[in-house]
Amino acid sequence: MQIERSKILVTGGGGFVGAPTVRALIAAGAQVRVLDSVRSPRLEGLDCEVVIGDIADAELVGNCCAGIDGVLHLAVLPLTAANTEHEAAFQTNVRGSFNVFRAAGDNGVKRVVYSSASSAYGPTAAVPIREDHPLRPNAFYPATKAAAEMLLRGLAGAYGYSFAILRYMNVYGPGQRAGVVPAVSQRLLAGERPQLSGDGTQGFDFVHIEDCAQANLLAMAAEVNGEDFNVGHGSVASLNELVAIVGEILGEAVEPTYAGDLVTAPPRVGDVTKPRELLGFEAQVELADGLRSVIVELREAAASGV
Repeated sequence: MQIERSKILVTGGGGFVGAPTVRALIAAGAQVRVLDSVRSPRLEGLDCEVVIGDIADAELVGNCCAGIDGVLHLAVLPLTAANTEHEAAFQTNVRGSFNVFRAAGDNGVKRVVYSSASSAYGPTAAVPIREDHPLRPNAFYPATKAAAEMLLRGLAGAYGYSFAILRYMNVYGPGQRAGVVPAVSQRLLAGERPQLSGDGTQGFDFVHIEDCAQANLLAMAAEVNGEDFNVGHGSVASLNELVAIVGEILGEAVEPTYAGDLVTAPPRVGDVTKPRELLGFEAQVELADGLRSVIVELREAAASGV
């Protein structure tokens, strides 16, 4: 699909990954409609249509898909809430996704890109994780993401539209308030020692939200159909390394504290060969640069009292 002049619906477009995606779509010449449950300040000043509502409302979702060429489905009840509020997670992440995928078919949408998660793989010893690894989630949030992937495959087969699935690794960036990156950064900015689980050697594939936004656009524009892709940097950083990099940015050498049992799981990193070869995607934001953007935003937020 050619992004320029296409009409794209972004569910969850006011969110952490959604807003950078909307900005990137507008910059590429797309006409963007956002469906989100709240009015987000992240969209202020952007030339896009914003509809406030819930993807669990099938009629509303159907109306939002009218006249649309492509759908980027990012709306989700996030990990912490979904793992405890199972009914709400089902209504949003599973039933809501069904509504989006069905409405896309009913309205003749050409392509759907679904934002899944690497946690859908479940526990794995694979390093790196390839896209053909079985999905074996062991918590409710990743189970809802895996379920929505299957719904998309079935409904795309029934309606005939093309689709792609993106499994994000450990996403971070400015505006994030939950997760290890903001937790570590906020503690260091406050002059406190961050607390890490185990011995801090557990490794992750940290990918910046701007890279996720570009992956979303490339997946929408791609000619490949029915494929799933890891979205990551393709490299591993431990929690100890994360603390060291943030400390270096702040000009302070700080030793973290540790709590809990030692973590023996292998580093969680995605094989990024497939998105590079089929989408032309390769993460551009190095971890140190991405963490600087986080620190700048946290400082600005503190100064403004946000």
